[in-house]
Amino acid sequence: MESLLARNVTASRRTGSAPERIEGLTLGFEPAALHLLFGPPGSGRNLLLRLLGLLERPEAGEIVVTGASTQGWDEDQCAALRDRHFGFVFETPLLLPGFNVAENIAMPFFKTTEATPEEAREATRRVLTLVDLADEAATAVEDLSLEAQQRVALARALVLRPQALFVENLDTLARNSTLIGLLDLLAGTRRAEGCCIIATAASSDLVRFADRAVQMAEGRVVRDWKPGNLLS
Repeated sequence: MESLLARNVTASRRTGSAPERIEGLTLGFEPAALHLLFGPPGSGRNLLLRLLGLLERPEAGEIVVTGASTQGWDEDQCAALRDRHFGFVFETPLLLPGFNVAENIAMPFFKTTEATPEEAREATRRVLTLVDLADEAATAVEDLSLEAQQRVALARALVLRPQALFVENLDTLARNSTLIGLLDLLAGTRRAEGCCIIATAASSDLVRFADRAVQMAEGRVVRDWKPGNLLS
């Protein structure tokens, strides 16, 4: 079954000078794969990511999560699903200053679950190892490089074993990180966690690292294919 499905979705938003609009789009996303949505500003790639992540609501159509339609859901229902089953990585890490690496990663546990402190610690250790930051658990996040902060943000997004991971503007993240290292982390995440990864980018430069590439322009799909992941 598809992890996520946008069915006959129409939506619009304006960010800066590049308005985005999607009109009657249907597109599904399988689990355990890295899907790359790419296209120029205004293509609809980031709008589609935000719709799939229930960060914005469509004007028409529906977002389906593992067979269940979210049409008609209120914000509390969307937030509950996002918090427990989705992970997000944005250009800005959005970490909490004044807390160390482990505390930042463990925050979702105490916000959305009734896990014991030991369960939270074990899950935090697991993702710290996954992103190669096991030795930095007690480090204040403001003392880390931007690349390391992005790794913390990724670990925080993965700590609850999400069904879907959303990565906005992957090409910008890659410029602030070691490209192959970041992409290898995502490939490893797909293998180890089995989640559906949906990432956006402005250009086609990263297509060869994706399991699936979706080229978008003016709110529609121009091309949809499987290039073969170089890091698989």
